[in-house]
Amino acid sequence: MDKSSALEYINQMFPTEASLYGVEPLMQKIHSEIRRVDAGILAAVRQQSNSGTKAKEDLAAATCAVEELMYKIREIKGKAEQSEMMVQEICRDIKKLDFAKKHITTTITALHRLTMVVSAVEQLQIMASKRQYKEAAAQLEAVNQLCSHFEAYRDIPKITELREKFKNIKQILKSHVFSDFSSLGTGKETEETNLLQHLSDACLVVDALEPSVREELVNNFCSRELTSYEQIFEGAELAKLDKTERRYAWIKRRIRTNEEIWKIFPPSWHVPYRLCIQFCKKTRKQLEEILDNLKEKPDVGALLLALQRTLEFEDELAEKFGGGARSLETGNEIEEIGRGKNTSQSVLDIRKKYERKFAAHQGTGIEENDGKKELSVPGAGFNFRGIISSCFEPHLTVYVELEEKTLMENLEKLVQEETWDIEEGSQNNVLSSSMQLFLIIKRSLKRCSALTKNQTLFNLFKVFQRILKAYATKLFVRLPRGGTGIVAAATGMDGQIKTSDRDERVMCYIVNSAEYCHKTAYVTVTLYFSFFFFLDTCS
Repeated sequence: MDKSSALEYINQMFPTEASLYGVEPLMQKIHSEIRRVDAGILAAVRQQSNSGTKAKEDLAAATCAVEELMYKIREIKGKAEQSEMMVQEICRDIKKLDFAKKHITTTITALHRLTMVVSAVEQLQIMASKRQYKEAAAQLEAVNQLCSHFEAYRDIPKITELREKFKNIKQILKSHVFSDFSSLGTGKETEETNLLQHLSDACLVVDALEPSVREELVNNFCSRELTSYEQIFEGAELAKLDKTERRYAWIKRRIRTNEEIWKIFPPSWHVPYRLCIQFCKKTRKQLEEILDNLKEKPDVGALLLALQRTLEFEDELAEKFGGGARSLETGNEIEEIGRGKNTSQSVLDIRKKYERKFAAHQGTGIEENDGKKELSVPGAGFNFRGIISSCFEPHLTVYVELEEKTLMENLEKLVQEETWDIEEGSQNNVLSSSMQLFLIIKRSLKRCSALTKNQTLFNLFKVFQRILKAYATKLFVRLPRGGTGIVAAATGMDGQIKTSDRDERVMCYIVNSAEYCHKTAYVTVTLYFSFFFFLDTCS
């Protein structure tokens, strides 16, 4: 308390002189309080002195306890390390035992499988020697599956010996099967009732062997079936162009006659399909030799008949094995050429239609190369159309020459019979010879497109050009002439031409006919080249 506050306190305690009588009791009270405070301070000092000694004792005791705890911790840590080492040693022994168990299990399994393989190979050898094909097929599958487990042990002598023995057994089975199949087609199948069933079981063995064995067997069978065909049609009697139809009759009769016998082959082998492919290739080769060896130009009738029968046979094969039927759309569209009022619109419609077909074909993702497709499966992409008939293409010039000669004769006849007038009620106002000429051209187009759509058809288009040019020349000659001539008027030369009303009508008819020929020719060319572009892209 500072002086000011002490004075204020005294003034408050003794505000008057009369109150000074209480100074003495107050002083006594203060002295008592001082003595009490001194006694408390003294007791506190004594207690503090005693507490310091005890604190040192407690600190010493705590230090000893900590040292003892650290010693125990070190002791526990050492024991833990010893325990870890013991656990590692125990685990190491357990791992060794586990690996040993796995090895023993693998060894037992391998020995068990090896025993099964040895037994199965011995049984297969007995079955092969007895030609028990049905049982051998199942056994082959089992041995193949068991041998797949020993791929990692190929270098072991016992496994190598077993694999070599198994390989020899398969070779023996193959030779037995091929030997038994050599009797197929010789007439023995009708004498021996169980032969067909025996061969059917042999097919199971072939399926169990490598795929190359099946390919070789089918190829050998097809070649053997076609041996008699080659011998028959390579002779002087039947190796002629006019005997082509008999070739196709032979293979169809062969397939029909042996249909029941060939059921021994699994459907997945597609033996008739493969046989027809080989037949077509051999037939094409023989026909090429016949056509190339002709000393003179072939007879058109015989050539076209052979080609027609070949196309019919190819269509039959394509329909039988999933190729579909030949499209007739082009022939139908030829009939519509020139009939409509708006030929330009017809051209646009035709072009759009084939563009849509081309786009749809592109969207299917069909591969372009037939050779890359699996030919053993019908419908997988092998195209029978053209496989034989394409060999006729280089020799169809005589057909084109005949068509040109026929068209020229018809043109001469039409011009001679032309009245140079229009029938009453006619809406076209064109000469009848122009319409008749295009009808003849359309029929010629249909005939040729039914036979070929390759170079021959293009050559025929060139013939049409010459025919139309010849017709134009004949129309030009028929133009009426007077004075210095119509040519002078057409070329702008001086000259006066006087024509009659009939001559004027003839001139108008010729002009209308020329325009009609131009439009019709344009529609025909557009239709065909659009269609052939679509075919070439799809093939």
